[in-house]
Amino acid sequence: MKVLVAAIADHAWVENGCLSLCRTFDSINAGKFPYVIPRMSIALRLLINRLEIGEHKLNIALTDADGQKLMDSDMKINFQLPQGAVPEASFSFAFNGQNVAFQKSGDYVVNVLIDGRVEASIPLYAREAKGSSNLDIPDRI
Repeated sequence: MKVLVAAIADHAWVENGCLSLCRTFDSINAGKFPYVIPRMSIALRLLINRLEIGEHKLNIALTDADGQKLMDSDMKINFQLPQGAVPEASFSFAFNGQNVAFQKSGDYVVNVLIDGRVEASIPLYAREAKGSSNLDIPDRI
């Protein structure tokens, strides 16, 4: 199993198997904390081969440095290859959160676990933008 895409975005969605992303970011420049992001997505696209078809456990979690979870999703997924002689196929997921609250500045991480194994880690840095207005520095970059 390969992770083809793992990203944090303002918005992500899957339509007809295709993953779409709008405004990816890995840094938050907050005027003050706590800081709330009204809508935040975690996008994932996996490549599965014939040996990996069947049921798997997928966990995606956004945590702070202390292990506190801000977003968490557990699910069972059943991968099946499409008909035909394809050796592998890709599957897309979009996990959407609303009003995600960052209580303090610091380092955060999104971990993607499949069957209990970390397959991807996405760093996210939250910092206080002192001395600047939100017009000078975008809140998410």
